[in-house]
Amino acid sequence: MAKTNRGSIPETVKLQLWVKSAGRCEFKGCNKPVWYNGLTLSAGNFSEVAHIIGYSKSGPRGTDKSHELQKEFSNLMLLCYDCHKEVDDNPDKYPAELLRKWKQEHEGRIEIQTSHPEDIHKSTVLTGSINIGDRITPINFEAVRNAMFPKYPTDFKGIKIEETNFDRFAEKADWQSFAERCIKRRLVRELEQGTDDVRVKHLSVFAIAPMPLLIYLGRCIGDTIPCDIYQSHRNIANTNKTWNWQEADDSTTSFEISSLKQSTGEKVLLKLAISDTIGEDKYACLLDDSVSVYEITVAEPNPHFAKSKKHLELFSYEYRKLLNQIQAKHGRNCKITILPAIPLSFALECGRVLLPTKDPQIFVCEYYTDGKGFKEVLQVN
Repeated sequence: MAKTNRGSIPETVKLQLWVKSAGRCEFKGCNKPVWYNGLTLSAGNFSEVAHIIGYSKSGPRGTDKSHELQKEFSNLMLLCYDCHKEVDDNPDKYPAELLRKWKQEHEGRIEIQTSHPEDIHKSTVLTGSINIGDRITPINFEAVRNAMFPKYPTDFKGIKIEETNFDRFAEKADWQSFAERCIKRRLVRELEQGTDDVRVKHLSVFAIAPMPLLIYLGRCIGDTIPCDIYQSHRNIANTNKTWNWQEADDSTTSFEISSLKQSTGEKVLLKLAISDTIGEDKYACLLDDSVSVYEITVAEPNPHFAKSKKHLELFSYEYRKLLNQIQAKHGRNCKITILPAIPLSFALECGRVLLPTKDPQIFVCEYYTDGKGFKEVLQVN
């Protein structure tokens, strides 16, 4: 059999490949710079131009179109030596469709990063980590970066609110003092002064804390600064993607809004039963003849409900609409007490959408499993 001649790839095509790949290996997960030796740091061209469809019909992933695709940019990938050997030694494991997908993803990412002004894709990271009982959950910064993409942190410092010894069994006055001292004052200072004297233009929020404190944090953030809120997902195998929102599907769950009990009084209980059901036995101590009860829930409450950003947006709309209806029904001076069983992101949004000159007093309860049920612990506004 005659040996297939391997045509020389034009320098213009190689240059295009280097530019589109930003001089990095396009094998998914590698991203190794190929303009220097990673061991000796010597500058040079350490790349290899790999064919997706082999340059010959008998080569890796070769077909009848091998010859005509030899020099086509769309059929070429920039790889490091190790990854080139990997894909060509295992063509069944790395079929052409997969390699094309990786090439498109890598080059698309570079295009996003380089085609917009710098500030558009930068955001100040706000992390809040407050112990829930004995449980302290650190926030993985790599997972934060993955969730934010295509935005990037403005710096490595960001805004951090951290506490490992908060006592959730403390009295109401202690909750209030802690919230004002460790959340409000810190956040107001950071938002007014900025980080490293650079004013905050956009926030990306990642927080794990008792529900009342999350709602209070959301209230302190408010809606005057553009903000993205993220949700921690417990059932994600890749720990570097636990904060990534998933794509919404066509069966996005609708929320059920109910008026469970009506009274002529100004006291209102608002049950937010998204992560779990809230039976009357859990808040019986808060009930009397003067209390009205409303509820936002879903068909099947569960801890993993909040998967897509669309869920958060729909909840925010229904929650804001219900607050307006409650005020119209019960008056400006009514008192709303929230009973939360909601995802972390929903709690932040509950506080963030409150309006300083419109909404009545909002209080939040903490749930205790020692038979006391829900107990009012914090005034939000």
